[in-house]
Amino acid sequence: MNTITFFSGTALLSLNLLCTSVYAQDMVKIAPHNTKVLFENDRVRVLETLTKPGEKLPMHSHLPRVNYFLNPLKERITYEGKQPQDFSWKAGEVAFSEAVKLEVVNIGTTEGHNIVVELKGGQGNAVHRN
Repeated sequence: MNTITFFSGTALLSLNLLCTSVYAQDMVKIAPHNTKVLFENDRVRVLETLTKPGEKLPMHSHLPRVNYFLNPLKERITYEGKQPQDFSWKAGEVAFSEAVKLEVVNIGTTEGHNIVVELKGGQGNAVHRN
């Protein structure tokens, strides 16, 4: 009986860890049709992202980063464990964010097009606007 309980507990723990790691993956892996790596080295990774109106990017993770918005964008962001928040960005606007896990939906009428510069290292979940 103890062997069965141990096996069941181990199987559930393994399944939970697998689901957690799949749930918040690298954006490049979960949305390759939306994301292009423009440059990467040991200090930074530069991404170009595109999202069509109504398009959803599943839960994914980012390192601390700077976002540069190439065109206006309205998006709904759900940070892991938090309620959704709506953001509106203007073309040319820049925002900094600490490392986060989030889901993003383009709720506007324009295609989202931005450059993301990820800084390798750091923790947190705050967004700061200029």
